[in-house]
Amino acid sequence: MYTTIGIFYFSLILIIVMILLKRAEVKSGHPNIISRLGRGSDHFFHSIFGAVGNALSYLNKHTFVALGHWVAFHILLRVRKVYVEVKASFLAMPQGKKMLDAVRGRGEVKDHGASFYLRRISEK
Repeated sequence: MYTTIGIFYFSLILIIVMILLKRAEVKSGHPNIISRLGRGSDHFFHSIFGAVGNALSYLNKHTFVALGHWVAFHILLRVRKVYVEVKASFLAMPQGKKMLDAVRGRGEVKDHGASFYLRRISEK
């Protein structure tokens, strides 16, 4: 716990020092040592940010809809596979088939059904 607190305060002090150095650089107009050290990698980060900006420029309403359809298709495809596997294992058991028939209304209906409709079905 003390290590985490120490790292937090060290980072906070480092951030404050960097802000003060940047403020002094902007005021004086001369680059400080940190800016001179980072000058060699500016082109690399500029190309990365340019590529990210270019990729984000393709995102609009149509691409979001297409991406949503693609994600929904793949999620629903996997959910259907799980459903088919569960149903197959459920139907493999005799109790499962009987339960599924009862849920679908294909169970045994006796002559003394609870309603007129059930009595009429049992007659057929």
